[in-house]
Amino acid sequence: MVFYAFGRRALELVVWGLTSVVLVQSVITPFLPQSFFFDWNLPGQTYPIPVSVQCGNIHIVWERSSATGPNNVGPYYLQVYTSIYVVPIIIPVGNVLIYDWQVPFPPGTLYQICMFDTNGNTGGCQATYTVIPNTTVTTPTCTNVTFPPLLSIDAQVDNGPMSQVGWIDQCSDISITPKNGTPPYLLTIAPALHPPYNISSPDMRSINWTVTLSWASPFFISVVDSAGNMWANGLLHSGQGSSSACLAGNTTTTGSSTVKSVVAIGSGVGGLAVGLLVGILSAFFFLRRHYKKKDRQRSAYMADSTPGSPHAMLDPLTTMGTTSQYTPIPFGTVADTSLGSSNPSSMARSSGYAVEPFVMPGEDGRRNELPPGPSRVLSAGSTSHAPQNQVYVVHHDSQAPPVTIYHEDGTQVVELPPRYLAGASSPTSARSVSDGRSDGGRTASTSEPPSFLREHRRPTTVKKPAKETVYLSNPTS
Repeated sequence: MVFYAFGRRALELVVWGLTSVVLVQSVITPFLPQSFFFDWNLPGQTYPIPVSVQCGNIHIVWERSSATGPNNVGPYYLQVYTSIYVVPIIIPVGNVLIYDWQVPFPPGTLYQICMFDTNGNTGGCQATYTVIPNTTVTTPTCTNVTFPPLLSIDAQVDNGPMSQVGWIDQCSDISITPKNGTPPYLLTIAPALHPPYNISSPDMRSINWTVTLSWASPFFISVVDSAGNMWANGLLHSGQGSSSACLAGNTTTTGSSTVKSVVAIGSGVGGLAVGLLVGILSAFFFLRRHYKKKDRQRSAYMADSTPGSPHAMLDPLTTMGTTSQYTPIPFGTVADTSLGSSNPSSMARSSGYAVEPFVMPGEDGRRNELPPGPSRVLSAGSTSHAPQNQVYVVHHDSQAPPVTIYHEDGTQVVELPPRYLAGASSPTSARSVSDGRSDGGRTASTSEPPSFLREHRRPTTVKKPAKETVYLSNPTS
């Protein structure tokens, strides 16, 4: 479950990283679909010559022809860009298909005409023409034109403010920021012999456009607000630049700063990498904390399992590898531990008593060394399949304590009567019983007691023991 949760979290971070590519990527802005075609070429002229005479008339005609854009609907108007004015000139032509227009610009002026219908559908933009002097009239007279109100615009490129007749590297960005006027704004990029681009902005934030024109392509640029205020710049050209990757499509963004496609891709990849890194680090620290917590629980469990603890008394298997100086054994009241009660289960039901371990003397009366080994404590609920200790109960009538308990390996409790010198009467014969609570029966012990238990003992007067001793029965006289 832990790996699943973190895998899911990592997947969410990856999806967020991939989505960030879309969030910062520039918006694809296609050219306007062309709804009609127009020109003013002279009849019979094989190749148009892009020049116009000052104050001369040009005969403009337009038709639907093979255009695939929306149907063109009049009235129509001309939008004329020039190299000498910072606003475009709007010329209404009415609901007709032919119009004669007098070129009012001085010689040397570069101009370009784009045409639109009443719905904003375009007939495209013609080539850039150059005005030449009129050789037929000494003092030519032209019709005056009306200029729209000027809109204040801050235009920036990669290397600073944009020039009116500059060369802007292809795949670099142009940032247009309105300083006045009434939103929304419409940015128009008008390349020669091409339909224009239109980019709208609902507020005064910067409008960014990547120059997706081939090297040396001429174009004009203009902005108009909802109140009819206008601004224009050009004639501009697309420079060579250091990359042409953006020519696959025109891209624009609306924001407070310029965002290039390289930056967009880098941001997306960076978001993906950061998401993966955060997911991996989170999983690492969580798992590390989880395992530390389990180690602490295991340590606390082992601490509770030390010899003599309540947990160890209930679960003897946890103390297999531990040793103890004192071995807890059960004991009860005097009535429960009398010689007449040979049922060890009655002892197991009472509280525990710690008896210092000792070694039994050998035949020569000296102490034998016990082999080292782990000691185990049997709980009251131990079953027959668990190892048990054999207990020998020896009654004394000398100055020693009345009862001595010997522990050896085994599962039986043996109670032995005291032995006397030859001729002395012997009390009841030894009994050997064991408690088999697991199967409900009691079995007699067939094991023979050690040799030192068979020695003859001399009865003496019983004296009070010098230290605390467990009394299981009264000594026999």
